[in-house]
Amino acid sequence: MEFFKEFFKTIEDLIDDKLNQFECKLAEMYKPEGKELMTRDETAEYFGVSLGTLNNWSKNGILVPINFGGRVYYTRNEIQAKLRLAS
Repeated sequence: MEFFKEFFKTIEDLIDDKLNQFECKLAEMYKPEGKELMTRDETAEYFGVSLGTLNNWSKNGILVPINFGGRVYYTRNEIQAKLRLAS
């Protein structure tokens, strides 16, 4: 019984690892119209705001998130455009 638990855990870990690698490769390849994608953390740091503020901006349509691979991204071009409008 212990053998099967270890076996299935090993298989699960391998699948998780491969899926994570695949998601990373897809995120690198997926750049809409050549636009660089930024994670939520990178975007919040770029603006100097909290993740909660970033969520509010997304809900209010200030920034449009891109959901990909179970993660949320923003395009650098959109972020820079919003900064130009604000200044």
